[in-house]
Amino acid sequence: MLNLIVRAQTLGWRLKNRLRNERGQTSSEYLVIAGLVVAIIIMIMGIFRKELTTAINNLSKNVVDSTK
Repeated sequence: MLNLIVRAQTLGWRLKNRLRNERGQTSSEYLVIAGLVVAIIIMIMGIFRKELTTAINNLSKNVVDSTK
């Protein structure tokens, strides 16, 4: 009976230590930050779509004209 109690306590302590362990959170935090950055970039591209299209078209026209 004592052996069963000791095993239950040990299992409880291991579980408690695993929940306290923060090793795995850093990579998930980086993924959340990267996702937010990508979402912000997509929003900015959507807001300035016309200006970006004009700038890219002008750039490509200048590149084509400079190769002639």
